Amino acid sequence: MARFLTDTIFRWTGSKQPTSLMRLSDISEVTVLLDGDEPSVDEVVHVVKNFFASKGIQLVMVKARQRRWIKVHRDTQVLLSLVPWKGFNLEYAVRRSQAAFKIGRCQFPGEPFDLVVSDPEGTRFSQPDVFRRMMEIIANLKK
Repeated sequence: MARFLTDTIFRWTGSKQPTSLMRLSDISEVTVLLDGDEPSVDEVVHVVKNFFASKGIQLVMVKARQRRWIKVHRDTQVLLSLVPWKGFNLEYAVRRSQAAFKIGRCQFPGEPFDLVVSDPEGTRFSQPDVFRRMMEIIANLKK
């Protein structure tokens, strides 16, 4: 019953915008969702800011917390989630986003993410490590 209600809410409020992979050179604005409860959050803020500043890409960062609503700028071009947990608030933010390219750490039903970089079974990487891996993958995309 709960999944039915959740699916109904997402059908009513979810984005109808088609999404696809994008090359790094085609990206002009990124919204990054960070796990605000993780101890490495200050390190990842520094790494993310430096990376996108060096590329001339506009950046919006949001520190997500498990028990709070997550506000995402609806007009962002790319949504990048470094959040390792699944929760209704994260799934809602991802599905509502109008981003043309969505990257995450864990997939949700209906596969709203275009690219998922997950931790190997039994291990958990830090946010900076996952971010670096995501950027390696995007940098290697060819048209």
